[in-house]
Amino acid sequence: MSNVRFTLRNPKSDSETPIFLVYRLKGAKLVYPIGVKVLPDHWKPETQRVRNVAAAKNKLSINTLLNDLENKVSSFVDSCIVDGLPLSKTSLKKFLDNYFAPVNEKEKSFFGFIDKLLESYEVKINPSTGRPITKGTIKSLKGTKAVLQLFEAAKYRLSFEAITLDFYYDFVAWCNTKNYATNNTGKHIKNIKTFMGEAIEQELTTNLAFRSKRFIVLKEEVDNIYLTIPELKKMYKLDLSGKPQHERARDLFLIGAFTGLRVSDFNDIKQQHIIKQLNGGYRLRIETQKTGHKVVIPLHPIVVEILDKYKGLPPQKMADQTINYKIKDVGEMAELTELENVSKSKGGLKVSKQVPKYQLIKTHTARRSFCTNAYLSGVPVIDIMAISTHKTESSFMRYIKVTKEQQADRMAAHPFFQDKAM
Repeated sequence: MSNVRFTLRNPKSDSETPIFLVYRLKGAKLVYPIGVKVLPDHWKPETQRVRNVAAAKNKLSINTLLNDLENKVSSFVDSCIVDGLPLSKTSLKKFLDNYFAPVNEKEKSFFGFIDKLLESYEVKINPSTGRPITKGTIKSLKGTKAVLQLFEAAKYRLSFEAITLDFYYDFVAWCNTKNYATNNTGKHIKNIKTFMGEAIEQELTTNLAFRSKRFIVLKEEVDNIYLTIPELKKMYKLDLSGKPQHERARDLFLIGAFTGLRVSDFNDIKQQHIIKQLNGGYRLRIETQKTGHKVVIPLHPIVVEILDKYKGLPPQKMADQTINYKIKDVGEMAELTELENVSKSKGGLKVSKQVPKYQLIKTHTARRSFCTNAYLSGVPVIDIMAISTHKTESSFMRYIKVTKEQQADRMAAHPFFQDKAM
């Protein structure tokens, strides 16, 4: 007797309900929707087929599909047993996926697979967050695909089996010839590991070289800056009424600098996110786009004044890149010209130089400024992390830009160091 069974999702439904294929394996069960529906009254549980009644719609085509599916699945299982191939929920699901939507040879190729994967990511849910995969992640993966195509044109043809340790060393060396920053090369390696991990899951390859300890994601600490409260206030006091785009970029940036939100969030605040308190203050309640965390943030007076200027509404949204361009100009106008030492590895070589501080300001500077200034002002770390959504205190402390002297100053203000502790 066949182990393939067909059942209804809701046998007691008054309307059409989906038919599922059910196959029991040792210690597991696969329940697979086959994409057709039937009225429970027209279903015969004894035969697991549509009844031969005039009122039953598409009974012939549905029963033909069920017969074919039962035969095909039984043949697949028999061939796995005879050939000694692994039989699991994953392998059976892949067989059924291919039955209903056959994968063509192009999609099985390295770049064909990446194209199909990126297409699926447009609607796929990230299992770790339960939210759609972000546009930033998809953009990063597309960028890596483009770089891999350039590498293939310059070096050798890529395939799943070609992603070896030799590939890794060749790819890093090639990136260095392109003068890529170390973190940029590392980002591409991370994305390559993502591609290969997905290919393993879909059983398109058995090549595990990318999981080697030597197939490492390159990473180096970069010299990120933060803006102090006085520097932020210098920007705020600028009269930019004659430069409306600069003014809007400045105002959006300052909202980020006093809320700790990422640009994707402070650049997309809606009126319903702003909650007026009974005591007259304001709070911001928002679900962050990247992590899906719900945060509640008391609004700094500067943010309230900015909202008042726009009649209670947040400034109109602006492209991230435009904010990056304009906010550097604003920083220069605010005379944030102190020289900063910047070190970065490009092409495998460490390059150091001094640049004016305003040239280093970008959208993410706002979030880092919030975290650093809140910490130096004595806001408890656990409260800042509730807004910044850092998962550990150690990762938070690496994120903020605080010197040993500033830490000492912060501790010196504590009652313990003033002999006022209980």
